[in-house]
Amino acid sequence: MTALILAAFAAGFYILAAGRQLMVIGGIKPPHRPFLLITAASGAVLHAAALSQTMLTPIGLNLAMFQVGSLISLIITNLLLFSAWKKPVDNLFSGLLPMGAVICVLAAFAPHLVILSNISYALMWHILLSVIAFSLFTIAAVQAVMVLLQDRSLRRHQLQGLVRSLPPLQTMDALLFEILWLAMILLTGAFMIGFPAIDNLSEQHLIHKVVFSVIAWVVFAILLFGRYRFGWRGPTASRWTLTGTGFLVLAYFGSQFVLEYVLQRA
Repeated sequence: MTALILAAFAAGFYILAAGRQLMVIGGIKPPHRPFLLITAASGAVLHAAALSQTMLTPIGLNLAMFQVGSLISLIITNLLLFSAWKKPVDNLFSGLLPMGAVICVLAAFAPHLVILSNISYALMWHILLSVIAFSLFTIAAVQAVMVLLQDRSLRRHQLQGLVRSLPPLQTMDALLFEILWLAMILLTGAFMIGFPAIDNLSEQHLIHKVVFSVIAWVVFAILLFGRYRFGWRGPTASRWTLTGTGFLVLAYFGSQFVLEYVLQRA
């Protein structure tokens, strides 16, 4: 019950911050970054407190789907808060915070346990790096959608609403690749730590996860090479970003279903 109360207050702060930013985008209210950042940060603190009560248990780490999703959304929020001090990412809060609010409440409300105990430090680091990388790619995907919308509006000479409030397309494009490079480094690190722990892909039920993750890695590697060699940007870069993120989503959800199945059979 305590976790649910904390999650409800966290969701309230998230919705308040997102709603305020949506009014800024719509021209109803003037920008007020201190309010946005303080409100979102307050939600993140309560979110962390709620998640700690449902994810950290006396018998081990609870890696149920909602708990992992809540952890990803918490990391996304904190990454946005960190980036917002120097980068024009304020409008990303309006789209990502409501999703964080929903998953935060679901994680506190759903009484589901998928306990992983006695894990090695290598596996712990693999999970941590994978979750952070996935969070960054999620932010990159939202950024890619905004770049697509902005490019389309510029071509049609229709700068209204959200698009009108965005930074220049060149700035948006540069920010997208900064996020992608950092996410790619972390994902590569997760691979390097995780692959030595694989003994048998079939017996460990990891075939789908490895296949989709490697495909995603290849997609992002091609994108970054294309940026370096051919100067890919705008819609081209955005479509490649969304494709790669899609394969990571398949890897994530597939691995969660298999993890829960295996642990329930054990």
